[in-house]
Amino acid sequence: MVTVHIPALLRDLTGGAAQVQLDLPDDAPVTVRRLLEHLDERHRGLLEALLYEGDLMPGIAVFIDNDQAMMGLQAKVGPQSDVHFIPPVVGGH
Repeated sequence: MVTVHIPALLRDLTGGAAQVQLDLPDDAPVTVRRLLEHLDERHRGLLEALLYEGDLMPGIAVFIDNDQAMMGLQAKVGPQSDVHFIPPVVGGH
């Protein structure tokens, strides 16, 4: 089961849940894009909130099993992965 950690700013789309678990097929790795499509089936609006013109919103980082996914939406997610979407940090001096 994949655990997806939801940023605080998007938790209104998950009913307040900080984590969402998804069962994905065990037979082949799934891409981050496909993971988001599965997630959006359960929590409408997440795909739109995380994508811009077909790619990840500028500044959003994806971490899979504690490693930054440099391939973005094409990165592979295993059936037991832990996935974080990290929004950009702004502000301060």
